[in-house]
Amino acid sequence: MSDYAFFEATSIFKRAVPLMVKYKVPTTPHYFSLWYTYCAGTNPQLNQAVDNKVSRFGSCSIKHCDEIIDTYLIDDARREVNNFRQKLQNLTADLGESMEHTVSDTEEFRDILSSSVDKLKNVKGDIAKNGESKQVLHELLKGSQHLLSATSQYQLQVTSQKTEIDALKKQLQEYQKQASHDALTGCLNRREFEKQLDENVSQNNVFSVMMVDIDHFKSFNDEFGHQMGDKVLQIVAAKLQQVVDESGAVFRYGGEEFVTILPSLPLKSTFMLAEKMRSTLERLSVTDKRSGQKINSITASFGIAEREGDECGLALVARADEALYNAKHKGRNCVMPQVS
Repeated sequence: MSDYAFFEATSIFKRAVPLMVKYKVPTTPHYFSLWYTYCAGTNPQLNQAVDNKVSRFGSCSIKHCDEIIDTYLIDDARREVNNFRQKLQNLTADLGESMEHTVSDTEEFRDILSSSVDKLKNVKGDIAKNGESKQVLHELLKGSQHLLSATSQYQLQVTSQKTEIDALKKQLQEYQKQASHDALTGCLNRREFEKQLDENVSQNNVFSVMMVDIDHFKSFNDEFGHQMGDKVLQIVAAKLQQVVDESGAVFRYGGEEFVTILPSLPLKSTFMLAEKMRSTLERLSVTDKRSGQKINSITASFGIAEREGDECGLALVARADEALYNAKHKGRNCVMPQVS
């Protein structure tokens, strides 16, 4: 990196971090990518989106940041996925071409061997006859050496390209995960939620949606700091995924809010699962290793709704969100179903 580039990056960094502190956004790489891009001014649409949030709400919260990242930055990861896919396709094509050459060389040697055997049969033990046996042996040796050389080159190429393919596959998996998962909690992200929601609706599946909001989450950040708040999010996400298991998928919807899609699960079964989640979270405790302070109780409010008839995804989510609002209004730490 040149001195100028280093100076420019440092300047952007010094502008980005104070903004993150001002708006109480965790200084993780996930969120730093947004504010670095904003201060660098390389994505005008992203800057406009941030400015609109600040103008409208007086801040750009974690939830707002997640929405903007999903809309304007996640495509970078998707482009990387496509690039790696193309590289894998190119390598596979090269490997196939190399294999075709080797197969061709093998077939050529097979023809030489077949012809040589015929000639040896015709010699009928007369080794010195017109020097023909020597010529046959010479052709066999030459063909064998050619095949050995071609096979060795092919094996080297296969070994080299397999190593490169394995490395690319690993990177591809990482980029695919970045494109579909939340960096902090490891849950699927909001864009993936919208995608799977549309898929379930289009397939006309019976399914339920559960929305989960951690109660009084802002107080965790205010009292213990954002690092402790992040730890709470990670622990809650892990417990939600553990309880849901194979029944469905857990997504980070934004900020301290999660959502699950539960295929083939009717409202009654969803209510029982939500109650299990609620009681599991209620028993959690988190300790700040630096200060020794302890959060003895983490509770969450739940809103659930089952898809009815040909209801669209947005309407279903809106009903689950309304049920979540009712749970908050009722006093939190409870599960509220919503029917149309």
